[in-house]
Amino acid sequence: MTTTSLPMEPDGLLPPDDEPDFHPREYEALRQRLGDARLRQRLRQQIYHVAGESHQQGIFLKFKQFVDVDKAIVRVARLSGLYGWGYRNFRDIRVVNNVLRHPRVPRGLEGLRILQLSDLHLDLDGGMADLIAERIRGLEYDLAVLTGDFRNTTHADHGLSVRQTRRLVAALKPPTYAILGNHDFVEIVPPLERAGVRFLLNETVVVDRNGDQLHLGGVDDVHFYRTHDFARVREAIPDDAFSILLCHSPEGYLEAGSHGFDVMLSGHTHGGQICLPGGYVLIKVCDVPRNMLSGNWDFRSMAGYTSVGTGSCGVPLRYFCPPEITLHTLARQGHE
Repeated sequence: MTTTSLPMEPDGLLPPDDEPDFHPREYEALRQRLGDARLRQRLRQQIYHVAGESHQQGIFLKFKQFVDVDKAIVRVARLSGLYGWGYRNFRDIRVVNNVLRHPRVPRGLEGLRILQLSDLHLDLDGGMADLIAERIRGLEYDLAVLTGDFRNTTHADHGLSVRQTRRLVAALKPPTYAILGNHDFVEIVPPLERAGVRFLLNETVVVDRNGDQLHLGGVDDVHFYRTHDFARVREAIPDDAFSILLCHSPEGYLEAGSHGFDVMLSGHTHGGQICLPGGYVLIKVCDVPRNMLSGNWDFRSMAGYTSVGTGSCGVPLRYFCPPEITLHTLARQGHE
């Protein structure tokens, strides 16, 4: 008989953090990349995170300002006998093979494989970094993208999640690109870039393959910080170039589609995390059509994909919504 060791409730699970490897002089480099106004806005918004103010939308999520909803969920799960099942679901990370089809995929990029990890929230459970590293071992891919939310807490030191992300990054095949999410502070960028992650702070990089180019862009958080700049990213991409945009929340779909990006990869929604049978989402954490809460979707000429998340938020529990590691393969629409 196999038994599963279950964690304590989230607030008793993790050891205290050390200070992350960040130096105040590094703000200048971040200012040059984000711009003065957006860096100032991000730092002001981080104060609200530290104060513990709600950063989500909707009546239920605003309610979390006054009631510890996460503790209540854990207690209900324990009393109902469903905690163990939910925790096993939380750790049962599946590999999802997905084909990203678009008519503008260049021939040289057909078959390009992109590993997407999203919403890691690594400080929620001390064993998640190693578990994810084990799951990705042996997977074949050409580049990896991390679409935001490296940590769970928003009011405490992020040193623990930085250390755990470093461990995970060490297991990834380079190159690795990333964006920040609504849980992330900008101070994690320098230490994680030294570990091998290239953050895209309203920036673009070019990936060459078989004589063709992929223009990979990333915008800063559209959900809470609202320090995104779609126009700046798009202006760096030639009109005839094939582009993929990393945007933490799918709620950026209107602007992304209007700016003419070909593909957008997102996360943030967790696919609902705690759902009804069939995966019906009970709580939407952002204002998007239901078909954009998980999986493939289309808007105008843009193809999109929303990951349900590799980790989980708030509580180490999932019901009818398994976490995922996504392995995308590019294909031209109409071609096998």
